[in-house]
Amino acid sequence: MDKIKHVDGGSAEYWRERREVFALIREAEEAGERAKNAPTYLHGGFDEDGDVIPMENLGPWDDFEDAVQRLEANETAVSILVAQRRTEIYIRRLWAVIAALEALEAPFYPENSPLWGPDTD
Repeated sequence: MDKIKHVDGGSAEYWRERREVFALIREAEEAGERAKNAPTYLHGGFDEDGDVIPMENLGPWDDFEDAVQRLEANETAVSILVAQRRTEIYIRRLWAVIAALEALEAPFYPENSPLWGPDTD
């Protein structure tokens, strides 16, 4: 994210990329909503005593995590979320966005600058 990237806002490529990125964001939001509303347990059949065997329903949570990982792997999606200062979707922290925001907001220390040295004041 620290590279300067030329953007042609009128190109078909730019708008195609934006549609794909906002679709990724929407996919993660919808997957989070499905996970939130999904039942925690499913009916897994009956045991020998006739009691229900509950099965933990992890599928929606796995789908949500996959959607968030795809989102965080996309550099353009991360840059859009950084611009929005959006650090989570549903209850999942977006660590790539948080790291980028922290890098942007880090204080400037002159001694870390290539222009700083013993002959400069």
